[in-house]
Parts: sequence; structure tokens; C-alpha cells
Amino acid sequence: MLFTVVVLPMFAQKFYLKGQIGYDIGIFKSQKIFLSETIIEYQDSTLFKDFYQSYRNSYATGVSFNAGLGITITRYLSVELTGFYTICRKQMFESTINIEDVNGYHFNASEEYTMKGGCYGIKTDLTFTLPGKEFRPYSRLGAILSIMSMKESMRMHIMTDHPYYLPFDGMEYNLEYKTRLGVGMNLAIGLEYMFLKRLWIYVEAEGNILNYMPAGASYTSYIVSRQDITNQLTVHEKEISYVDSYSDSDNQSQNEPTKRMPVKFSFSSIGFNLGLKYTLFD
Repeated sequence: MLFTVVVLPMFAQKFYLKGQIGYDIGIFKSQKIFLSETIIEYQDSTLFKDFYQSYRNSYATGVSFNAGLGITITRYLSVELTGFYTICRKQMFESTINIEDVNGYHFNASEEYTMKGGCYGIKTDLTFTLPGKEFRPYSRLGAILSIMSMKESMRMHIMTDHPYYLPFDGMEYNLEYKTRLGVGMNLAIGLEYMFLKRLWIYVEAEGNILNYMPAGASYTSYIVSRQDITNQLTVHEKEISYVDSYSDSDNQSQNEPTKRMPVKFSFSSIGFNLGLKYTLFD
């Protein structure tokens, strides 16, 4: 009874709850290169013109939500555990292929790529708060433990004026990269204001440093000329395994995934947040 009356209230007074909404803008962007081609066929030769375009993106750009709790260790130092979820915005890319044959007929293809990330997890932070009765500036530093994923889709539209071909054709696929756990760093600076007893509103700028390197990927759909051939694909055609090294002989078996070099997607961002914090102490 003595423990309940004296110790527990003192311990409970150290806790606080918080929740926020914000928007993240990508930084430390990763690079993805797409190729556009122009091909002209003559009677005795073929002319190739290649155009390379680099897109730099961070795939954690979008609205973010955070909710968690904290406990004060000293008057100015506290520890926080926060769960977060980012609604990652779709990223769009495009490339083209233009072919002119020896008879002057044209084949034009446009490829539209869509990349969309997924990101959620927890943050563990130390928060340093400066003295203040109503307004209190603070800074936060900690680690991120995140579950990340990526989905890629491609749509190709082919048009031709050749009389012996259909005027329109195309293909499309959906590729899902394997979900993976990642570790990163989180830091923030902000200002909180107590507008009601024990209830604070705060604004902050937050930085997240996080990268995603999938171990593999697989095609969930593959459609050519409006025919779904997903179930006809071999393991080698359907699955991708990212490895540090491989040789041509490693990609011979149709019963094993295609081996490729690793790819890295940036999920780093700078966020601007608005939140509420409720403390159990004055």
C-alpha cells in the first residue's frame, strides 16, 4: 500500500504521450538511369542514337504520422519510443524507343515506370529540452528501426504505321522488391508551447537518414500483347536475387533466380511536423 501511494505516482509523473503529423521531403537521393533510343535502319547499316537520363529520388517523400511515449530521466533529458508510418508518394519516370525501318515505317514505344516505397517502424530517441515555463526549445537524437519495401510497375505502349502490324500493342509488368529491415539515424530541433495545463503543442524540423537495399525481387504480373504470361515464366525469368558478385555461368539455370548487382534506394528525408504532447506532470 505504501509503495502504491508514494512510489507509483512519482514514477507515473515522468511519462508523457505524443502524436504528430508532418510531411517528409527526400534528401540524399539515390540515382536511377533510364535509356531512350532512336534507331534508323538503312539498306546496309543501322544508326543508333542513345539518350541517357538520370533521375534522383528519395522514396520516403510524403505525409508521415508518428505516435509514441516518453519518460523523463532528468529535468531536461528524456527518452522517447515512437512508432511512425510514411505514406510514400509515387515516383514517375519515362523513356522512349523510336524505330524507323528501311521502308520508312515507324515503330514508337513509350515506357512509363512507377516506383512506390513503403516505410514504417519505430524511433528511439534522447530528447534534450531547455528551460522554459511556457515556451521550450528542444533537440532530439536517436536511431530508426524501419521496415521498407518497394513496388515497381512498367507500362509500354507501342504504336506503328506499318500496314502489316496492329496499330497498337504493348506490355506491362509489376515487380515487388522484398521487404527488408533497415537501421538509420534520426535528429530533430523544435519548439513546444504549453497552451493548456499539461498539454503542449510543438513544431519541429526533423531529419531521417535511411537507405534500403533489397535482397531480391519477383514479378507478380507480366503481360505481353494483352496476354498474361506470368504463370509461364521460369524461376530465372520471374525472380531476381541481388548479390555482391556473380559470373555469366551463375545465370544459366532456368530454375534459379537471375543474379544482379545490389541496388540502393534512399529513404532519407527532411520532415516538418506539427504535434501534441500530454504530460503527467506540471
